[in-house]
Amino acid sequence: MKFKRLAATILSLALITSAFAGCAGNSANVPSSTPDPTSKTEGVAKKDPVEITIAFWDVETAFAGGKDDKLLQQIQTETNTIITPVNITWDDYQQKIQLWASSNQLPDVFAIDVVGTSFYHNWTQQNVVQPLPEDLTKWPTLQKYMEIPDVKALKKSDGKFYVIPRVTWKDVKMSATERKILYRWDLAQAVGITKEPESYDEYRVMLLAIIKADPEAKKIGGMTATQTKQMDSFFMPYSVPLGMGDGSGSDFKWVKKDGKLVPAYFAGDLQATLQLSRDMYKEGTIEADIALAKTQLSEDKFLQGKSAAILGNFMSEKMAKKWNAVYPDKDYKDCIKILKPLKGKDGTATIPVFKNYWSESYIATKDIAKQEAILSLYEYFLKNEMLVRAGYEGEDFTMKDGIVQPTPGVEIDKKYPITKLSTMVQFANWVNLDLAGDPAVDVYRQMDIDFWNHIDKEITLPEYNPMYTNISTPTKDSFIIKPADDLIEVMTGKNPVDKMYNDLMSKYEKNGLSKMIEEVNAAAK
Repeated sequence: MKFKRLAATILSLALITSAFAGCAGNSANVPSSTPDPTSKTEGVAKKDPVEITIAFWDVETAFAGGKDDKLLQQIQTETNTIITPVNITWDDYQQKIQLWASSNQLPDVFAIDVVGTSFYHNWTQQNVVQPLPEDLTKWPTLQKYMEIPDVKALKKSDGKFYVIPRVTWKDVKMSATERKILYRWDLAQAVGITKEPESYDEYRVMLLAIIKADPEAKKIGGMTATQTKQMDSFFMPYSVPLGMGDGSGSDFKWVKKDGKLVPAYFAGDLQATLQLSRDMYKEGTIEADIALAKTQLSEDKFLQGKSAAILGNFMSEKMAKKWNAVYPDKDYKDCIKILKPLKGKDGTATIPVFKNYWSESYIATKDIAKQEAILSLYEYFLKNEMLVRAGYEGEDFTMKDGIVQPTPGVEIDKKYPITKLSTMVQFANWVNLDLAGDPAVDVYRQMDIDFWNHIDKEITLPEYNPMYTNISTPTKDSFIIKPADDLIEVMTGKNPVDKMYNDLMSKYEKNGLSKMIEEVNAAAK
């Protein structure tokens, strides 16, 4: 398997670098959290550890082990830091960080997702956040990390980086695996469907057949979603390639149309996509309450047999666990399929495309010693990727055929809570697209791997340059495109689609669309 070989290579390299970083698995040499400032290494006096504050989602839980977490102690000792967590949650992180920024109370380093927004431009221009050193040779792993194409595109016009993005995927095509549609293949078969749908029309026919027959007599409805803001990832590939967004409003991609760069959202047949969404909503293949969709509610509907399909960011092993609790006598693999990318208006199948990264770290402290300590910490997490995720080889896991085999009985995040901070630098979701070494898990994980392999083999991405997404111009810096919001508004609207489409285009023009296009094309030259 192509991806399995890639993952094995990555894991092998991570283990080699972990070994050179030293002392994996040696519990007899557990360092303290505050090294003796008078201690010496090879006759050189060791400097006092640098205390840095970090704001990261639910970060306090990562430090719950304290002095008993030997991995935490090792990280702090080898980076010569004392890390103080500043807690933020998924519910309050935006508000907290924006408040701290406005009151000059930011922690030394923090994570948030604002690249390309007005906050990003204001913070970088007003010295709220600090640039990385132009010379990163002291941190070679981090230096190489910042050369990934999507990451390199974040370098501002002054030639400096102001962020360290949290890379999610090695290949941007993998981002499509964050949006899966699960559908009831068992019910499709029950109503006479024998072929998996390959186009939007075939998908609609299948859902309509299930709804009409209602094989389980549960008044089953059409497709639901865990979040309405993800609906554009299903509809945009129909006739607006690259037109979807991540919800921020500022991540839109640019493509060439009639010899000029324009946002991809305006380069396809947007009206056709909006019409498709209205048609599916009216016929019931999109559930009537889609605008009110919430994760738990939508999952419950699907698991209770009240929705024929569900759109969301799923891992099959986790969804299967929920399914098996409700249907212990029904094999998940026989009942559920992942919808493959559908052929769009032009007969070509494409996928939602996001970025190699999601969210990013900013350094706020102006203290040079702290800045360097933060960079050294990030270097350590990148260089020792396997250690900070899986613990110590031979103690917490073994490797077999390039696959991590967890030691039975070891719950890594309880033994070393600091591993919860392993995604601070990079998300590395690609680890979810390799086998886990546990047959009970791998039987479902293979479904996700097969889905990715299909995309990798069958789908060709339209051309675009991520650099243009990050160009800064006066109009672009405040220009917002939220495809999912537009989609839901037109889908559930009462006026004709053509009128709502024209009104939408007028709104964007009033907000400076043409002016932004002129500015970006001038800047691109």
